[in-house]
Amino acid sequence: MLWSSWHNHTGDGPRFSYCADLTPEAYRRALRNGPWTAFAITDHAFALALPDEEPWPFQWYFTPERLWQHSEFRDHKTEQYLERLAKICDGKRIFGGMEVEVAYDGSLSMACQLWPYLDVVVGGIHFLPGERDTWPEAHVHQLQMLLQHPIDILAHPFRELAHAGPVPGEIVDETLHLLRDNDVAVEINARVAYPGDADLLARAVRLGVRVAFGLDAHQAHELESAAYFEQVLADSGVDPNNLRLFYPMRKSAKARALPR
Repeated sequence: MLWSSWHNHTGDGPRFSYCADLTPEAYRRALRNGPWTAFAITDHAFALALPDEEPWPFQWYFTPERLWQHSEFRDHKTEQYLERLAKICDGKRIFGGMEVEVAYDGSLSMACQLWPYLDVVVGGIHFLPGERDTWPEAHVHQLQMLLQHPIDILAHPFRELAHAGPVPGEIVDETLHLLRDNDVAVEINARVAYPGDADLLARAVRLGVRVAFGLDAHQAHELESAAYFEQVLADSGVDPNNLRLFYPMRKSAKARALPR
């Protein structure tokens, strides 16, 4: 089976994703030599805003104003990123995008003016506040805030929540219902395997939720991880013909997208 990965990073040049080392050429090679039909480049929105290498959003989650304090730096790096996407993306096999997250107040790490320039916006939950026994509620709350913005895919949906133990089935289903009702795809993420991915895929198909496969690639060896998708699909028992696969179609910003 041929695959598309809608969540991927680069790390060369200005380093639009701090912890990655892949180059655009690595994705071109993978398209020539691997089981891939398309990639989306979805580097981190906060990397466009923060001059210092602050690797994850929990460092600004409660102080989101920090993302907007370095306007000259942000404008310059955003311009560089859009120039990169315009140069490497053809809208057929390589698509341009961004990975975003929300702060405690629901504000997005990406300026809403960027929506028209992007094919794929991947929303991620990288931090859950509070004690672990409150994380299921925090997960749902952050998801609801993300869905106030026109994201296309929920990345690694239970990566953080799973740190507190097995994710209850009712939370999985509530997540999937919210995604379906907002026409957002759920991601099967190969970088950090979620033990419930096969069950997640089966539930998504049963509920009619669109599915996006994402390598979340940061290093070259991860471009060889299609076998993970094959295994999840086999373990799920899902007929590939029943998958509602994600494909980029840019949506217009919702009214509650918070401007800056």
